[in-house]
Amino acid sequence: MNRFSVVPLRIKISVATAIVAGLFVFGLMPRAWGGAPAQSFEIMRGEGFREIVDRLRDERLIRSSFSLKLYSVLFGTAYSLKPGMYLITPSMSGPRILNVLIAGARKEIQVVVPEGSSIYDTDSILSTAGVLPSGAFSSYTLEHRLEGYLFPDTYKFFTGMFVEDVVDKFLDSFNRKAQPLLKGDELHAMENLILASLVEKEIPSYEDRQIVAGILKKRVLVRMPLQVDATICYIKKQRAGKPTDCYPLSPLDFTIDSPYNTYLRMGFPPQPIGSPGVHAIMAVLAPKVSPYWYYLSDPLTEKTVFSETLDEHEQNRVKYLKVMH
Repeated sequence: MNRFSVVPLRIKISVATAIVAGLFVFGLMPRAWGGAPAQSFEIMRGEGFREIVDRLRDERLIRSSFSLKLYSVLFGTAYSLKPGMYLITPSMSGPRILNVLIAGARKEIQVVVPEGSSIYDTDSILSTAGVLPSGAFSSYTLEHRLEGYLFPDTYKFFTGMFVEDVVDKFLDSFNRKAQPLLKGDELHAMENLILASLVEKEIPSYEDRQIVAGILKKRVLVRMPLQVDATICYIKKQRAGKPTDCYPLSPLDFTIDSPYNTYLRMGFPPQPIGSPGVHAIMAVLAPKVSPYWYYLSDPLTEKTVFSETLDEHEQNRVKYLKVMH
């Protein structure tokens, strides 16, 4: 045999090996890039490795079941996958998905975020539930100026989630439930969201919220301070960096220099003071015209007491709040 005839054969083998290796590596790469949404993936007790990998392929979470099976066999992880519920995104590589399935499932947690919750309130709720470390949620959402957009709802999270994934769930809920309402008056969408956050914290009744929305809009028009106590409470949370007891408010609280102090500054605060629910947003989109300029809440009944004049309002403060002139 001519010794030179062996060279082309070696080249062919090398090329073929390179192609196979390339396909193997390509099959382990993420199926999608960027912010692909996470999907729930459950491994049942007793489910076989091949079946699990095939389901990952069928649910479009990986590129190649063959590559992932071969990788797992080569690295001895084929029989280390643990049953449970997982959150997996197709932007993960095959080896990373395997590492997640080997580490074990995270616990699913149901979290209720009440209407009117601020970033600080929600951070406390999530950290207490074990979804995120304390401070992670507030730091991220404050940086991205998301106050008001973290829709109050009942959510299902997992322990130890990425903060971006948690925030995405809040924003998705806002875009589905609140944004369509605000688009009805798109020109004033931010103003309405801010106003809804105020009435959410101050007024429990839907009809009373409509009246108060009308009062606050009138005050803005005549350059009268809004004088909303809930904004002072928000300032106290900002200063503490966490939920804090608000009441009773002291005279010094009303002198705090802040753009959110509606006793010192005219107009609406620069941002919402919490995340309003659907009913609060609906109320401010349909404000009621009334002769009233003032209101307060009866601490015993939570009923809103309205006044047409300042003198009448001061009398109601004495009657209901025991405030002396």
